[in-house]
Amino acid sequence: MTVAAAVCCFLPLADHLGYEFSEIMAVLAGLFGGLPGMRRDRKMAVLALLVPLAMILMNGVRRPACDPVAGLTLFTALAVPSAALAYALGAACALIAPRRPGWLYAAIFLATLAAALWPVARGPQVFAFHHLGGMYPGPIYDEAIRPSRALWLFRLTTLLYAGACAFFASGRRGCAALMAAGAVAMSLQAERFHWQASAAALDAALGGSLTTEHLVLHFPREKAAGERDLLAKSAETDVRAVMQFLALNAAGPRVDVWLYRSADEKRTLIGAAETSFTKPWLRQIHVNDAPPPHPILRHELVHALGAQLAHGPWGVPGRLRGWIPEMALIEGVAVAGDWPAGEFTVHEEARALRALKLMPDVARLFRPGVFYAESGPRAYTTAGSFVRWVWEARRPANIYAPLDAAALAPEYEKFLDAVPAPERAVALASQRFSAPAIVRKRCAHEVAGLAHEAARTGDPALWQRCVELEPDDPALLLSLWRAQPTAENADRLLAHPKLSKPLRAQALTEMGDAAWKSGDAAEARRRYEEARQLPQPEAAERGLAVRLRALDDPPTWPALRPLFTETNADILLRLRDLDLARPRDGLFAYLIAKQLQNRATWEDCAKYAASALGRELPGPRFVEEALRMRGIAAWHLGDAAAARAAFTALGKDAPPGRAVEAARWLDAL
Repeated sequence: MTVAAAVCCFLPLADHLGYEFSEIMAVLAGLFGGLPGMRRDRKMAVLALLVPLAMILMNGVRRPACDPVAGLTLFTALAVPSAALAYALGAACALIAPRRPGWLYAAIFLATLAAALWPVARGPQVFAFHHLGGMYPGPIYDEAIRPSRALWLFRLTTLLYAGACAFFASGRRGCAALMAAGAVAMSLQAERFHWQASAAALDAALGGSLTTEHLVLHFPREKAAGERDLLAKSAETDVRAVMQFLALNAAGPRVDVWLYRSADEKRTLIGAAETSFTKPWLRQIHVNDAPPPHPILRHELVHALGAQLAHGPWGVPGRLRGWIPEMALIEGVAVAGDWPAGEFTVHEEARALRALKLMPDVARLFRPGVFYAESGPRAYTTAGSFVRWVWEARRPANIYAPLDAAALAPEYEKFLDAVPAPERAVALASQRFSAPAIVRKRCAHEVAGLAHEAARTGDPALWQRCVELEPDDPALLLSLWRAQPTAENADRLLAHPKLSKPLRAQALTEMGDAAWKSGDAAEARRRYEEARQLPQPEAAERGLAVRLRALDDPPTWPALRPLFTETNADILLRLRDLDLARPRDGLFAYLIAKQLQNRATWEDCAKYAASALGRELPGPRFVEEALRMRGIAAWHLGDAAAARAAFTALGKDAPPGRAVEAARWLDAL
């Protein structure tokens, strides 16, 4: 454990007192902590924990300490109970099998580990709890790791087992039996305490289900009937599109799709709060719920349906007969098969990455173990663009067939260099792809946890701590300014050397909103005008255009100023008054339609979007968004003709990204 602690001092994520270090110590304590117990060497057992703990704390002199208090809490929850149980179990093994206590201990460790991992392999969960080995919370992309009620209850059970072993070894069999009974009683409630999960438990929590031709959809019981039908129809559209991409003649057995109410519910029930995932070998998909058409489902369906093309135990391409998954190919195929719509295609975004010199080396990306070492958005975009290029250029019979990325990379890069790289795409990519990989962040889990708590409470001190722990992230300074909008915080944010142009535009716009709310229209205009010179997402551009127009039109202030400067402002009546007073101006009908879209009031949304399209709008981007609102509302209402007309108009002479969006909607119709 001391040697491991020394190595951890130089490993990403494990080089400070946090989850990774605590879990490594828990596993090692569980593996070897029985040896001092067999020898009744309490001093060695204590030193085995305290020496590594002291070493990792001293490493804070060499690199910034993250959050020692939170880290110590995790260490207490993970490593300490494992060490206590290991010592007591070792002592009990020495009493039961004095000649071969190590063999007995090893058998218990392996048997309990298999029991802990079996629900992960054969059930819906991605977390794992092991009394000797600690706790695995789920995918790497969920950065916020905090001790949960489930963990504390589990560790209480661990200590009960430890007490039972200790009393047994000391000859107090009655106390041992009592503590063992308590531990077993709690273990029998594993699903109730969320240490394990089952399909039946998930269905009981969610309450709604619907079977389609290829899917079994599991969703919150309160989902409206109309939304259920649209979910089913759009999901089947996704299935057909994926089957066409994968060249499948049949979809195989039905795929189970669970849709959770929130990230917190998903974290509690199965783990992976913010991360969608698929278990192809079980044909299970787990995502957070969203209005149909679901933005993630097609990506996950590629994983689930692609299992028919893969060999091996996991239903994915991999080395050693499929036992070691090839993540770059797996996720690249999913992005290529989904081919998400947006202002730019994945090829254009990959080209922007290349222009920014942020694109991972393709040949290296497809090597074992490299995919997760890269920033998630960069890795997914690069792998998806590369696999899509292979699919478009070669039409392989099996897209999961092994790829010689090193041989194909030069040809792919030539293709990518021929893809236009709009200045706007490059500028927006500088913000979207700016975050480093989690393994390159100094205090990833601590900052994520603090940010979650700060967003919940609005405490500026928590945001300040986030800034101190992760000074290279200007987005944290923006959050600090929102919580504490002082001139000092504004200056710190705008002077940050890594502030991208889109994020600067967002910050300037929000500072303008604050000035407008306080009555300083001149300062608001100055901020807005500065923001207008910078590239930013389409929605932000439209909002900024409305703000600047409103500043020149004081009669609109009672409606528009609350719209941009207040939270949950109800301004529909004021917008309707403006709409009636200005029959040639379509802006207010457009804004009403947007408010109604946010409330899923589809009939009125369709009416006002159509009204806006029949009048004057501030520019082409407003026309595009009005067409989009008109089409989406008509789709929800079952008006296929109106939806088709809107999306056909949206796709006419559209750039590639918008053409993909229009085509997907027309396919759904």
